[in-house]
Amino acid sequence: MEKFVNDFIIDFIPIWLSILVLATLATIFYKKIVGKAGEFYVKNELKKLPKEKYLILNDLLLKNNNVTCQIDHVVVSEFGIFVIETKQYNGYIVGNEYDKKWKQNNKFFINNPIHQNYGHVKNLQNILGLDDDKFIPIVCIPSTANFKIKSKSYVLHLYELNEKILLHKEKILNNYYEIYKTLLSLNIVDKEKRKQHINYAKETKRNNEINQENTCPKCGGKLIKRSGKYGNFIWCSNYPKCKYTKKV
Repeated sequence: MEKFVNDFIIDFIPIWLSILVLATLATIFYKKIVGKAGEFYVKNELKKLPKEKYLILNDLLLKNNNVTCQIDHVVVSEFGIFVIETKQYNGYIVGNEYDKKWKQNNKFFINNPIHQNYGHVKNLQNILGLDDDKFIPIVCIPSTANFKIKSKSYVLHLYELNEKILLHKEKILNNYYEIYKTLLSLNIVDKEKRKQHINYAKETKRNNEINQENTCPKCGGKLIKRSGKYGNFIWCSNYPKCKYTKKV
């Protein structure tokens, strides 16, 4: 009996530890894995576009005024330059193009990706020396999230992506192949420089999360700490319109 128990422990523990390690890694890198999956889906969808008319660049890292910017996907064609930001959201998303943040599941606030993509367009404008009417910004959400976004810009699901791109039929760029080659030559492929950009992006994200901790989850207003009869509490600066409070 003792030998059976010892053999069972020897055989079972490595399997159990492996499962535990994999579960821990999956938890730590969940957001990164989900994000990369979304970019993968969009990349594969863009491959379905006619190759002779649409030139695709994925995971583009460019430098503009000594600051690097990473763009998920750029499609260069004679019909314009499509700048695509991929966001793998879940749940129900509401907002408009002017909001600093969008509401997720009527509780959590997420940064407006239209603003992020607008920054990408501006960087490309400066690098290429082109007017903004040559660019078509798109935010693509490959997941099954439901969203209601009031926007003149394109915010769409994966299955709508190529259809929207193909709707643009007016030829506005004669030198689109040269533009593609320029972006290809400027793309930073050095691993160390890409690592530096990732670290900078992580630091920026951490600062944004700290700021978000001071944001009301109901209306997006600023949270203020107060002392009361029953102890310290946090309340929303938009009171009485918003009556959010929280004990601390």
